[in-house]
Amino acid sequence: MIKILQIGMTNSLGGIEAYLINYYRKIDKNNVEFDFLNIYNDNLCFSDEILELGGRIINVSSYYRHPIKYIKEVKKLIIDNNYDIIHCNMSSSVMLFPLIAAKMARAKVIIAHAHNNSSDKAIIKSIIHNINKHFIPKLANYYFACSMSAGKWFFNRKVINSNCFYLINNPVDTKKFKFNTKIRNEKRKELKIKDDMIVIGHIGRFVKVKNHDFLIDVFNKYLELHKNSKLLLIGVGELQNRIKNKVDELKINDKVCFLNNRNDIGELMQAMDLFVFPSKYEGLGMVLIEAQAAGLPVLASHNMPIEVEVNSNFNRKRVSEGASAWALSIEKMNMTRCENIKTLDFDIDECVKRLNDIYIKISSNGG
Repeated sequence: MIKILQIGMTNSLGGIEAYLINYYRKIDKNNVEFDFLNIYNDNLCFSDEILELGGRIINVSSYYRHPIKYIKEVKKLIIDNNYDIIHCNMSSSVMLFPLIAAKMARAKVIIAHAHNNSSDKAIIKSIIHNINKHFIPKLANYYFACSMSAGKWFFNRKVINSNCFYLINNPVDTKKFKFNTKIRNEKRKELKIKDDMIVIGHIGRFVKVKNHDFLIDVFNKYLELHKNSKLLLIGVGELQNRIKNKVDELKINDKVCFLNNRNDIGELMQAMDLFVFPSKYEGLGMVLIEAQAAGLPVLASHNMPIEVEVNSNFNRKRVSEGASAWALSIEKMNMTRCENIKTLDFDIDECVKRLNDIYIKISSNGG
């Protein structure tokens, strides 16, 4: 049995959380055991499901408030449990405390896993990331990335060219997203959407990077071209009320549906005609893979990683071109579902088998 401590899951739904739960649902639990670290006062995202699947959630102090206490607690936890692998899932290198704790505990295998290819424009955070990333090879001995652009943002060329670097695709249960006319009709009926209505979908937390403010401007401009349209927004976040207020001010409340977090994403995608994603940056952009698995045409910001493009009807556009240009692109797009999707590299069964093999390999190799 390979014992792995997973670090990096938070209390809100995001890319890291989706990645971890998707793997944990399918990983061979006879050979691999996951424990999840929690630094928050409330439950981790998917905590109920983790416990149902046999996982353990271990609470420790937050490194945001008590970094020294965090390091001491995690060091002791690693030593006491004799983990084979410490898997640190990271959105930036601003916080290296998990890696430091693992190194101090003399863990044999320490993975630094890059889940992002950029950060917000905060100057201080960018400076800290650019400094701290040079310390990662001194703390970790294996390096994962969700895309090559994420790998290049986190690691130097020597790391990327080494045998210790792995590209780890974020998995998709493609069967859940395969287009189904019956589900489409049922979901549209549930949402009170008429058959002839164009439905634009978006999934993402209401945070600055997801660019909801611009998305609303795009949809408002698109309504001028195609009034019989609806926008589905799935997710929650700190900026949700601000976006709701903007929708109110534009008087398009009846055209925008705020659906919050949902556990029927695959079904909701059946109800959509198009997926729009003007995010400022992404390590990969897993929902884009899911949208393409559902056969949806996609319009995304130009800087999405190349790996995310698996559909012939995937379109890119610069946010700097403005909302009107995006709306015009939507109007010109082919709304036909694409059935020839090259998602095998992201298929959950293939991805889980590969990760399981990598865990076995690196745990046997040790440090």
